[in-house]
Amino acid sequence: MTNLDYICAKTGQDLAKVEENTIRKALGVIREDGVYAMFLWLENKDENKTAREELTKLLNHNEIKNYLLTNNKSFSQGDFNSFIKDLTEVTQDIDKLFFLKKILERTLTYGLYHSKLNQNKKDSQNVEQV
Repeated sequence: MTNLDYICAKTGQDLAKVEENTIRKALGVIREDGVYAMFLWLENKDENKTAREELTKLLNHNEIKNYLLTNNKSFSQGDFNSFIKDLTEVTQDIDKLFFLKKILERTLTYGLYHSKLNQNKKDSQNVEQV
């Protein structure tokens, strides 16, 4: 049995390199408007595309992509239109959509806490240097 929470936590650690505000807003968009809207928002607002890249890596873990996509496909890393096409395929099945939303929310939450922790460490180092 695969521990999906571990995969979400690991990706959350990688998300910590994204600005805290971006993670916080992405979490708000996914909760209020859904998965599809969050990826559209990230494509528009995340200048370096880091958050979407990290979340796409999460979705491309074998345990996750095999459940979400058919025919051993993967979510497109580079081409956003192909990614959206794959995402649209997933949204046709409500159980898959709820699963997708849950793991993305959990990952973003972990990323937010890691980002806050990193910021607190930086702040305390700056105080010590003064």
